[in-house]
Amino acid sequence: MAFNSERVNYGEKKVEILYPMHEIDSYNGDEIKSHVIAHSVTVDGIVINFSRVTYLNSSGLRELIQILKNMRDINKPLYLTAVNEEIMKVFKSTNLNRLFNIHDTNEEAMRYLI
Repeated sequence: MAFNSERVNYGEKKVEILYPMHEIDSYNGDEIKSHVIAHSVTVDGIVINFSRVTYLNSSGLRELIQILKNMRDINKPLYLTAVNEEIMKVFKSTNLNRLFNIHDTNEEAMRYLI
């Protein structure tokens, strides 16, 4: 598995937090997308924490956009957290930083659930 995950309670809300490891590409991104789709119906929101991600390519961006679309289709939030400077450059250069909800920490992101 290309990531670890945990389910946490934030107040009365349930949140699935994913921790991708090393890179997000088409293979890892598809694994993450499958996990999110399978678990999104049982939680109030999803957080993808980038603290362990060192590489993101265009295929990984495509998978993240598909995850975001899926979450919007079911009217649930997706948050990205702990995005390092290099990966943030990718989001900014593609203007995807305007599409995704990006926060410094998981706790900061989860505050928006209440």
